[in-house]
Amino acid sequence: MQKLKADLHLHSVLSPCGDLLMTPLEIVKKAEMQGIEVVALTDHNSAENVEVFKYHCEKHNLICIPAMEAETKEEIHILCYFPDLKALLRWQQHIYKKLPAQENDEDFFGPQIKCDYNDQFQSKVKRLLAAAADLSLEECLDRVQELGGIAVPSHLDRKHSIISQLGFIPTGLDIKTAEISKNTDQESVLKKFPFLKELQFMQNSDSHYLREIKAYQQLIVKEFSFAEFKKALQKKDGRKIELI
Repeated sequence: MQKLKADLHLHSVLSPCGDLLMTPLEIVKKAEMQGIEVVALTDHNSAENVEVFKYHCEKHNLICIPAMEAETKEEIHILCYFPDLKALLRWQQHIYKKLPAQENDEDFFGPQIKCDYNDQFQSKVKRLLAAAADLSLEECLDRVQELGGIAVPSHLDRKHSIISQLGFIPTGLDIKTAEISKNTDQESVLKKFPFLKELQFMQNSDSHYLREIKAYQQLIVKEFSFAEFKKALQKKDGRKIELI
């Protein structure tokens, strides 16, 4: 088995809360400096920068998992991972249809910037991305699965999580792994929420600034592929996530 350092929750300048230095190439360079081998760009309700991010990852020999952080109508943040860009962009199209018909208030939320292959600001996404999509938690998980992807609830110990919004994880949901934030640890979370003891935890930087990028976990896989990654999230056949 291989141990691959991973940061699978990163925000670029496309996310309204992302710092203006968080361009795709700069994120890749900082991840490389940190010894991270697998990354995922998870902007809020959009994947407009993922193709360029993947391009720079390949140039720097980093593995890129196409991804997005979606917000359901319950205001729950969900990390959504896909096998390829095609599936991710189909998901983006679905999310865009479910977002409110409202333009971003740049003065309040900040700019939402799409970058080009030269890592320069290309254009601004006008639709409001800092909003909940008209999509239930169950619908979100089902649709991601239909597209060949896998979903992980974000930051259980913070706001906009499945715990902060519902207080529990509904029975019947196929969730084997959930994320905890970098500001806590597994023992603290389980002490506060003992009913989560059956879950495997992942931990990411959720970076909005370059200085925050860091690996908090390793993927234990035979060799990297999306199928192996899914097995790690499902804790199957010896594949798993190991917190550092």
